[in-house]
Amino acid sequence: NRKILNKNEIFCVMFNEGEIMIIESHLIRKIKQRDEEAFEIIYRKYEGLIYYIALSITKNKEDAEEIVQDTFLNMFKSIENYEEKNKFKQWLMQIARNLSYNKVTRNKEKNTIKDEKYINSAAVIDNTINNILTIESTLDEQSSYIVICKIVYNFSFRDIATDLNMTVNQVQGIYYQSLKKLKKVF
Repeated sequence: NRKILNKNEIFCVMFNEGEIMIIESHLIRKIKQRDEEAFEIIYRKYEGLIYYIALSITKNKEDAEEIVQDTFLNMFKSIENYEEKNKFKQWLMQIARNLSYNKVTRNKEKNTIKDEKYINSAAVIDNTINNILTIESTLDEQSSYIVICKIVYNFSFRDIATDLNMTVNQVQGIYYQSLKKLKKVF
């Protein structure tokens, strides 16, 4: 059994093969016990992804920031309903999508959304999220992280390499190999 000592240790082992699920499930159990440090770690891990989803759907920075907060608040309130056999990330992403679409609907009802093209973009955004899920289910965790950081977040190879403690050449090699695998799926 691995004991989690501090936040720094968690981020150091976060990308080690096979350990992320153990760590994440441990954190979820701690959150169910209302552990604030575990909540903070999960928050920091997923806040960027949740913000991207919310911003993609709402097209509004303030709404997206509010949805990030609401997503984690809802997660914290309903964590007891989360079943560990399901994937936590997808569960959290679904909360964010639902809140985002609700926000767009409420704004539409308030006549703040006037552009029909903007509303129709929700289907495109949902397709992007589904593509991210396909990437994650097709590739191993490290490869999907590299591809998503490069394509979705537009990170440079150097930034990704620094984050993963790898060389730029290693990251590029994994990225291009991953694209070959993904061409078969897409």
